[in-house]
Amino acid sequence: MRPRVQVGAASACLWVVLSALSLSGAQLRAGAAKAVITPDVKTSKVYMAGFDRNRVATGVHNDLYARCLALAAGQETVAMCSVDLIGLFYDDVLRIRDQVKARAPEVTHVIVASTHDHEGPDTMGLWGPTPFVSGIDEKYLDGVDERIAATAVEAVRSLQPAQLTLGRDDHPLLAQLQGDSRPPYVKDPYLFVMRLVNDQGKTIASLINFSDHPEVLGGRNTEITADYPYWLCRSVEEELGGIAVFFDGAIGGLISPLGDQVALQMPETGEIAKDETWKKAELLGLALAGLAVRAVQGGEKVEVDALVVRQAVFFVPLENDRFRVGGATGLYKNRKPLYTEGKLDASVGEKEFPGYGRLKYATGKDLQTEVNYLQLLGRGQIVAEIATVPGEIYPELINGGIARCAGADFPDAPLEPTLRRHMKSKYQFVFGLGNDELGYIIPKAEWDDQAPWLQNKSERWYGEINSAGPETAGAVTRGLVGLINAK
Repeated sequence: MRPRVQVGAASACLWVVLSALSLSGAQLRAGAAKAVITPDVKTSKVYMAGFDRNRVATGVHNDLYARCLALAAGQETVAMCSVDLIGLFYDDVLRIRDQVKARAPEVTHVIVASTHDHEGPDTMGLWGPTPFVSGIDEKYLDGVDERIAATAVEAVRSLQPAQLTLGRDDHPLLAQLQGDSRPPYVKDPYLFVMRLVNDQGKTIASLINFSDHPEVLGGRNTEITADYPYWLCRSVEEELGGIAVFFDGAIGGLISPLGDQVALQMPETGEIAKDETWKKAELLGLALAGLAVRAVQGGEKVEVDALVVRQAVFFVPLENDRFRVGGATGLYKNRKPLYTEGKLDASVGEKEFPGYGRLKYATGKDLQTEVNYLQLLGRGQIVAEIATVPGEIYPELINGGIARCAGADFPDAPLEPTLRRHMKSKYQFVFGLGNDELGYIIPKAEWDDQAPWLQNKSERWYGEINSAGPETAGAVTRGLVGLINAK
């Protein structure tokens, strides 16, 4: 990795821990920093994440970054970091928090979310050379954890008085930038933006929140890239100054720019950019950047004098035996432990797996994870909200539209609560892959792991193979709604 850090302009189911920190009594302060986290592809073999196994990086097209925004009121501080990675497990986030607290004890909470970049290194262990050999480079990943922590601290060290502008865009173009490949074909076509400027009017940071898989380059590319978020952040920084921080949103389903559903016209020729090309990735990033800048330039200046942070730590039943085999065979490098009745459980059993033979598998019952809910307050009123989701949540769990389709495994399952119906402000930021990556978070009524398949499809739908199980959605959404409605 290249140890480069840039500081911003001018100088929360079975067990719940709920903390509410009211941060009040002072003007909002903000700071930002970013650092390169690109792996060294020349001196080590880097397995790329997101598509097929054994895809080895041959070069670097553009750097990957950790980007952190710190917000503070009074003596309380929250650091929110976005990283150009496929995902980080909860244990890595806990390590990062410990490192931040050791260096900056004043920090009250740290959020780390991955953009879910499919063109970066394997940080989850699933895309190594063979099904039972991890793709994680532990030295690199340990270094990434340290770099994220250091960047969060840099953001905190650069705190200064700040003015906040909020933007929201419901432009019809946004839905056209998202493809959806699974019924009931619900998207999350909202763009939310924050801009923080200092007393001299210079931008400290811009925060952009939108839902789309960073996988434009596809599975044949072997050059490291942050995909479309690279061009998005670069363009916003060029236009507004400061540091741009992108948080992906509700991308389960599969919400993706790949395929003919998303057509982007090249201004030079008038032709449609081809799939899996650098040009399409650039055009998507630039389109989102333009909309983000427009949203914040026409946005609403708000006074923030308090923050509220609520956190719920809980357990999700693990029902995916594929994940259990991965744990027992070392794919996760002990970064995804299992629990039984709230205690760590490293026990292992053996059983027959069709197509693979007799394999070891982890027998613990649950995964520990977390959700967060933040309020930005001005004169006692909620002016904006942030919810973190520990994985790739299906948009119908955010916006509504859960369907009872023929062929589902649990057609009569109770419907989970819809997140946005409980949120209380106009500006509703949702950070996907926040503090963990549980895989797809699927409404139980839409769960389809056994034939017949939804809509009489001839083969299984994609999603369940990369999900902890059908109870995950209920645990996550009920946890978040509980935080939102807490007094």
